[in-house]
Amino acid sequence: MRLRYPFRFQQIGDTWLGTAVGQNAHLFNGVLQLNEVGHFIVSNLPDPESPEIPNTPDDSLIASLTDQLTKEYAVDSATAHSAILNVLDYLREEGVLD
Repeated sequence: MRLRYPFRFQQIGDTWLGTAVGQNAHLFNGVLQLNEVGHFIVSNLPDPESPEIPNTPDDSLIASLTDQLTKEYAVDSATAHSAILNVLDYLREEGVLD
């Protein structure tokens, strides 16, 4: 699991706005709107231009993100896990997640 496109983010108030950049940016005609935690999660997803690691289950990535989020924001694992799943669902709905 990784982003389909590289994104450039800009913070406006409490919202992070992300626009696709790079060679295939024209394929995503929208803007991601994330809060601080959502931006942290997206920023820690594998780079879209990095080689994908075969046979790496999504559960492994989610566990790693949960660990990072609990350390960064001092929240419990259940809260971090729920936030990650919500952000990943949003990214899937927007069509930017492979």
